Order: sequence, then structure tokens, then C-alpha cells
Amino acid sequence: MHWLTYWPSTYLQVFATAFVLSAACMPIAIFLLRRFNIMDAVAANKIHERPVPRGGGIVIFFAFAVAVMWPGYRSHPFNGVMIGAFLCLVLGGLDDLTGGKIPGFWKLLMLAAVTLILHRYGVRLNLFHSRALDLLFTLVWIVGVTSAFNGTDNMDGLAGGIAIIVSAAYLFIAVQAWLVTRTETSLAWFGMLAAGLIGANLGFLLFNFKPARIFMGDSGSFFLGFMLAALGVMGEWTENRIVSCLVPILILGVPLFDFAYIIVARILKGETRTVVAVINHCAPDHLSHRLTWMGFTQRQTVLVIYLIAVALAASGVLVRNSSNLLDSALGIVQGLAILAIVVILMAIGNRQRETQRTTTEQRKDGK
Repeated sequence: MHWLTYWPSTYLQVFATAFVLSAACMPIAIFLLRRFNIMDAVAANKIHERPVPRGGGIVIFFAFAVAVMWPGYRSHPFNGVMIGAFLCLVLGGLDDLTGGKIPGFWKLLMLAAVTLILHRYGVRLNLFHSRALDLLFTLVWIVGVTSAFNGTDNMDGLAGGIAIIVSAAYLFIAVQAWLVTRTETSLAWFGMLAAGLIGANLGFLLFNFKPARIFMGDSGSFFLGFMLAALGVMGEWTENRIVSCLVPILILGVPLFDFAYIIVARILKGETRTVVAVINHCAPDHLSHRLTWMGFTQRQTVLVIYLIAVALAASGVLVRNSSNLLDSALGIVQGLAILAIVVILMAIGNRQRETQRTTTEQRKDGK
């Protein structure tokens, strides 16, 4: 089959395969996880009100891996990405099995290891004329995005939905590049990976949207965070290096900004002081939690964040397609305006929370 028809049909095949496998295997996973008591228990720093099976990420990975490997496409960078994804799945799966007892140091060490693997297979940022600096910034990106995405797995349907939106933006860019250039580039298999992530997460979301019957767990958030970070490294964004850096940052704007905001807030409060503490720390203070403090239901909160993610992803796509510096600047300003709205929402949510606490304390004192 000629490549002009090969890749579009491959995208559809990969998406459909990943979706069907994920949707079909998820009920089996729910049964087995319950049977072996691999459950996410109710806790003070979590918002679910009953134990829920965790480990859906294993099915997401299985559906994704089968779908993207079935067409038979192989390349050196492709192999590196898949090896890294599998290693992240294994460590995340062990964390699910042990009830979250894997220390943050080991997660950080694993992210450093998979970054080295990516570098060895030719997947790295190309920002400087120094391989050492490129490797360092690739490591920062992989650790940052993976940790940020892991933080979004705090509400039914949230992490899976964000993964779909980000992957859809990546797939759109891959398809657009194919339509414009009509030449086969690395974005072709980049789009294939994105299509697999969309299908696998969509099948998972059928069972994860509130009320969730299964959680992805660290097996899912760790693997998916790595994949979204790796795709951000692989993308042929623009020839302008500064703009090229901003495109994946905008597409991943929701998890990255939420992560950056709460890190600063936690440091200012003295809750976290080291990188390992940042990875280990788990508290209900993310954007999603703050929206519920404002009175949104969990479903409304997730849908609002979906809209913000879509708007930021669209800004990233617009910046990539900008034909001149002015167009790029307008796209960046649009993204910053959306983030400014997010800052306002987070501040209002925090104020509402403090007001609620003060009111509760006053009532207790009154009694």
C-alpha cells in the first residue's frame, strides 16, 4: 500500500483496535482487581467515597501497545519510546500493587533511566549545540510532564480525558503535516502513537467517568505522562526554536500549569522542599479540587477543565501554524489569557476554601 493511503488507514486501524481492546478488557480487569483486592481505599487526601479498583493503566497500555505494534512499523526511535513506556508501566504497576509504597526517589530514578534510553534511541530535544544540555533539558521535560500528568489523576474521568485531548492535538498536527507536505516524515508514526493513546483512553473513559468503576492508578498515569512527554519531544513543531518549545507547553498547558502553580503554593506553605517530596506529595489542592470548592460538581469540574485543555491545545496548534512572528505572538497571548483565567479560578477557589474553614471553626467555637 502506498504511504499516501497507508498512514490515514493506519491511524483509523490503530484507533479502532486500541478502543475495542480497552473497552472489552476493562470489565475483566475490574473483576480481577476486585478479586485480588487491588483497591484504592478511601483516604483523607482523596475525594472518592468508596474503594475503587486501581490498575486500569495496565489495560490502557495493553490496548495501546497491541494497536501500535500490529501494523508492523518499526524504527529505532519507535523502539526507544516503547521500551520507556513499558518500564514506566512496570514501576507504576508495582506502585499500584503495593498500595503506593514505591518511594519517589525510585520514580525519579526511573524517569532518568527512560530519558537516557530515549537519548540512546535518538529521541531528544534539539535546542542547543551541546548534547549534554539537550539531555539535561530532555530530562527536565520528561520528569516535569510525567509528574504533572500524574497530578491530574485525582478525579473521575479527568486524567483520561486530558490524555485524549492532548493526543488529539498531536494527531491533528501529524495529519495536518501529512496533508500539507504530502511527504512521509517522523510525524507519521508520531500520529500513530497519538491515535493509539486516544483509542485506549477512550475505552478506559467508558468505565472511569463519574461514577468511576476503575481507576488508572500509577500504572496508567506514569506510563501516559511519559508518553505525552515523549511525544512532546518528538514533534517537529517549527523551525523557530523558541516557538517550537512553546507549542508542546501550550498543548500540555493544563497539567503543566496546575503542577507549577501548586508546587509554588506548597513551597510557600512549607509543605514540600525537595524534588522527591514534590513527586511523593499528594494533597487535594489541584485546579480540579479548587473548582469543587467554588461549588462545581465533580462532573462539571471535569468538563470545565476539558474546555480549558481544548482551548490551550488549540492555542498550541495555532502557534505551530503561525506564518510570522505576529501570528505566533497572538497565539501565545491567547494561551496566556486562558492561563490568567485559570489563575483567577484557582485563587477564588482557595479563598472559598479558607472562608469555609473559617465558618466551620466559628461554628465549632460557638458550640
